[in-house]
Amino acid sequence: MGAYLSQPNTVKCSGDGVGAPRLPLPYGFSAMQGWRVSMEDAHNCIPELDSETAMFSVYDGHGGEEVALYCAKYLPDIIKDQKAYKEGKLQKALEDAFLAIDAKLTTEEVIKELAQIAGRPTEDEDEKEKVADEDDVDNEEAALLHEEATMTIEELLTRYGQNCHKGAPHSKSGAGTASDKLPRVAKSKFFEDSEDESDEAEEEEEDSEECSEEEDGYSSEEAENEEDEDDTEEAEEDEEEEEMMVPGMEGKEEPGSDSGTTAVVALIRGKQLIVANAGDSRCVVSEAGKALDMSYDHKPEDEVELARIKNAGGKVTMDGRVNGGLNLSRAIGDHFYKRNKNLPPEEQMISALPDIKVLTLTDDHEFMVIACDGIWNVMSSQEVIDFIQSKISQRDENGELRLLSSIVEELLDQCLAPDTSGDGTGCDNMTCIIICFKPRNTAELQPESGKRKLEEVLSTEGAEENGNSDNKKKAKRD
Repeated sequence: MGAYLSQPNTVKCSGDGVGAPRLPLPYGFSAMQGWRVSMEDAHNCIPELDSETAMFSVYDGHGGEEVALYCAKYLPDIIKDQKAYKEGKLQKALEDAFLAIDAKLTTEEVIKELAQIAGRPTEDEDEKEKVADEDDVDNEEAALLHEEATMTIEELLTRYGQNCHKGAPHSKSGAGTASDKLPRVAKSKFFEDSEDESDEAEEEEEDSEECSEEEDGYSSEEAENEEDEDDTEEAEEDEEEEEMMVPGMEGKEEPGSDSGTTAVVALIRGKQLIVANAGDSRCVVSEAGKALDMSYDHKPEDEVELARIKNAGGKVTMDGRVNGGLNLSRAIGDHFYKRNKNLPPEEQMISALPDIKVLTLTDDHEFMVIACDGIWNVMSSQEVIDFIQSKISQRDENGELRLLSSIVEELLDQCLAPDTSGDGTGCDNMTCIIICFKPRNTAELQPESGKRKLEEVLSTEGAEENGNSDNKKKAKRD
């Protein structure tokens, strides 16, 4: 089924938390692989990035899960390490951190780590494997030569002469029996015993080739004509590909170059909500029941994005893809699109520079939702807010408010397509976090039980190290 499974994987990685003592922010999350053959999302739920700040984020990987997982593991600390963060300038800190982690993906050390995450061999491993393969071939040839050296001429002719013997009557030369037609193989001791025999074999290889051509039913001239046609078609295809490339943009199969991730990061400090976004994952706040988008979906056809892409030497195809490939215009990673040496990182075709939005929280702001486009491609911002709003006050049989993670799980099931026969809507990985801006009740203080853990879907090591979740899981790439 290509990019899809025959049946969706609906096992969910879910959890809840109550936030930090100084910043009580009840939250619940869930992640589901769905119809995709692998899970490429990751996320952070960190109630105490520091004593005054909470961090929640979603990363939607593409081309593999490695960049998303790397961001989930390291971006929280990279944010805290920024000079601007230490000076209390959170907007600047987020911008600098996005660009900093993007730059790190091109270093040899990080490339090796990404390769390990992705299960890909490094260049060193590739070279070792190549050498090993060559050694195997050499050993096989040596064994063959040794075997031939101990064979009689009758055995050799039986092994190599039969096919051409069948074709001999069709040979233009009319000469030869099976014993005259010897194949072009590595010389054994048998063939080295006599120069005369060796020369005779070389001369009659031409007859053997003619025999093969006749058997195949077409002449070498016809084959050349077909090759010319193939060459013409290949040249046309190459020209089309070249049109989609700019100088210095040769492709490279390397993690972080042919893979990347969106990133939407929300920091809450006091009454300030600061959201940074690169890509098409989204953060939405419920303001008195109305959806308030706290991020922009970065699409190549957008006016600002299109201008930057063209200025960097790229183009956007009719189906909204950069140079016929990526269908979003900002991302961490994807360095295949960031090789114009005349431009700074933020002006490349694909930029890691996030857009930032800031909101001062009031009593009208009830909760926010952070999710990947697996949700937003199915439901609008307002539809998601309405869905959660209708369930967030529901109580269980014990009179306790529903766990937020259970609402997220229901949302994921609601968005899941019944099959893959459509345009792909509802067939993507899905990850979603709900964060309430006010305390709810004591239900979230109790550890969850009976939820299945999804080891393919990693939460993040960062969340485990820095977070305060009651149900922490290891988290697990268009």
